[in-house]
Amino acid sequence: MERTLVILKPDSVKRKLIGEIISRFEKKNFTITHMKMMTIDEETASLHYSHVKGEPFFNDLIKYMTSGPVVAIILSGNKVISTVRNMIGKTSSFDSLPGTIRGDYGSHDFENLIHASDSVESAEQEIKRFFPELTY
Repeated sequence: MERTLVILKPDSVKRKLIGEIISRFEKKNFTITHMKMMTIDEETASLHYSHVKGEPFFNDLIKYMTSGPVVAIILSGNKVISTVRNMIGKTSSFDSLPGTIRGDYGSHDFENLIHASDSVESAEQEIKRFFPELTY
């Protein structure tokens, strides 16, 4: 079974979309193995988005990701990484198709509701980053 990390970003929480988004994953028969609400600190956000550190939007992205609570979720299931990535849509909500999470609810480029791991390797790193209390 594959695992992935999903983060419902501050705009998802603020707009009260947590249940709506989670229900999509449950309807796809994925299993929520762990879930917690948290506020991401600047150090963790900077590490998580280090791959875009040189981009002009980096500081705004960090400010956004630390601006309020998020919901971190570990999902497991068959082909969960690629399926969840397809379910959330393209990075920019404006480019995401209707029927995707970002296409249906998004209204911004980087305030785009949700993060999901893009590979098995990044999923494992991100799970360790956001669930350090897990020892497996």
